[in-house]
Amino acid sequence: MTATHDGNLHVYMLSVGQADTSVIVSPKGTVIVIDTTRPSKLRRLLSDLGLNGTIEHLIITHPHDDHFSGGNSVASNLNIEHATVAPFWHEFGLGPTTYRRLIGRLEAQGTNVTFLSGYSRWYLDNALMDDPAGGDPVVDPNAPYLELLGPTNGLVRLLEDANIFNTNHLSIMTRLAWQNFRMISAGDAQMENWSFFDQERLLEDRCHVLRTSHHGSMNGTQWERIDRLDPRKLIVSSDPAGRHHLPDLVGAANLAKFDSMKDRMAVMTRDSGSIHLTVTATGRRTFEHFGDDPKDNVDLGAGKPLDPQANPTNWLALLNDRMAHS
Repeated sequence: MTATHDGNLHVYMLSVGQADTSVIVSPKGTVIVIDTTRPSKLRRLLSDLGLNGTIEHLIITHPHDDHFSGGNSVASNLNIEHATVAPFWHEFGLGPTTYRRLIGRLEAQGTNVTFLSGYSRWYLDNALMDDPAGGDPVVDPNAPYLELLGPTNGLVRLLEDANIFNTNHLSIMTRLAWQNFRMISAGDAQMENWSFFDQERLLEDRCHVLRTSHHGSMNGTQWERIDRLDPRKLIVSSDPAGRHHLPDLVGAANLAKFDSMKDRMAVMTRDSGSIHLTVTATGRRTFEHFGDDPKDNVDLGAGKPLDPQANPTNWLALLNDRMAHS
């Protein structure tokens, strides 16, 4: 919980290289953290935001280092009330040692740990209201909520049988909703994850912001998905010079195409630095970026408007580079 809050919804998408870390602060100051790379940078941001020492909800999308590597440090320094994590048994045994250590640490300190399979919903602020008619409490329709979509056992079984199952398929996707605003953060979800939830009709709504899957790779960022979700902003957490060279050629082409469309913008955190989205109760959205490198802390006083007319990411140059080396 933050000591200060202004009635708006805030999302901080940190520049952490080819990795993911996000912080959500609700209109009433509830704090949700999604993935935990570069924990010192994360803790400094939480401190600057006025965190009182407690994270209400920690979400670890899947057991890859670029998504959970700072989890043990965060859990050692902050109180975490609830954690949602991807299941990790299946054919991968019990996951990496550091991941198992994180789960053990969370349970030892009394965190309510949930291994997500399928769908869950979590309300950021107190959502239950007394029924004026004297019946059971009802959910406040104006309360923000987070929908969590994890790999189902059926999906995992199908992928195992086809011998194509990998750790990215364990990714938890999140959809943040408040009033008419929608934002999806896709972790490292692969096209099979998307298609399975399509079958369940869980991802039919359009969204305003999409944090692209798997750092803009072709396996997570298909054009058909972008077209159906119809966001206004795409945020890509990646560094093309990293060891996996993402976004790849197909992903870069999709992102370049999207960025060329009217009133659309795709930006990479390698170029923009960390990004701060503010959503008001009326649905007004503003974006600012800080220009920080992954190793630098976020200076909250140094934010500049994220202007589509001056996009810090040159998608055409990246696409040409990928074509030259394909």
